[in-house]
Amino acid sequence: MTGLGNFKYFGLDLRSELPTPNSELLLIIMSDHLGHLETGETHQLEVPGLPYPLMLPWVWLLGEDQDTRIVSFNLIGKIQWNQDLGRLLGRRIRVTLPDLEGLRCLTIVEKALQLAQVVASELGMKDMAVAYNRVKPHMETSTRPLIQVGADSVTSGSKFLALYERDINLLASETTRGVIVIDDVVTTGGTVLGLVDLLDQVVQLKRRRNPLPIHGIFCVAEEGTMTRVLPAPVYSLARLPDPVFRRPGTLKGKPFQERLWPKP
Repeated sequence: MTGLGNFKYFGLDLRSELPTPNSELLLIIMSDHLGHLETGETHQLEVPGLPYPLMLPWVWLLGEDQDTRIVSFNLIGKIQWNQDLGRLLGRRIRVTLPDLEGLRCLTIVEKALQLAQVVASELGMKDMAVAYNRVKPHMETSTRPLIQVGADSVTSGSKFLALYERDINLLASETTRGVIVIDDVVTTGGTVLGLVDLLDQVVQLKRRRNPLPIHGIFCVAEEGTMTRVLPAPVYSLARLPDPVFRRPGTLKGKPFQERLWPKP
């Protein structure tokens, strides 16, 4: 399925439903409304329980060792998607973990943040812990505690995860039994392992007698076939196509910005 070339939605042929002189223009507008806001080849993700498909673009991630082609699942700015998927994940958590007493949700900024807030609200939680991908000025690291560890991700490569005072105290004092990890996509599990390191550091810093185990890793989608060794089961609503790998430098052509504005 590619860009605006597909005019069927829920089995409805939009062309036949818009017999006006401006049908093509209306189709483009409707395509934008239905999720076709990005050009290029797309993948239609069907999520059980969701009454509409998610149109996701295929993208290339260029790297030094290899180039990787993935279906990009970006929830930032997708208000309806976050609300609907968050409700589905919330229901999945309640079925899987009926007793939520002493548990807190833990997520990572920034793509999964809006989703996780909906999930936590569905579970009746007033607060959740957030791991940041960089140290920010408001954390006042010169006077307040901060924990930072390294992690790996398919989409963002090597990165840092950080907890600052608010989230450290929330995990140390109000999270008596452990955490529920909320993420958008789980591939290799590298980000989750980074969270495990953060939780271990919280236990050491606050001298907790009991550890902070992960009771479940809940995400919208899984991808990849790599064997993962994680501290808890992964529960997903759907599965994305496997990534495609090529040797670096295979892709040719100038960046889009250079084609629009050639260098002098």
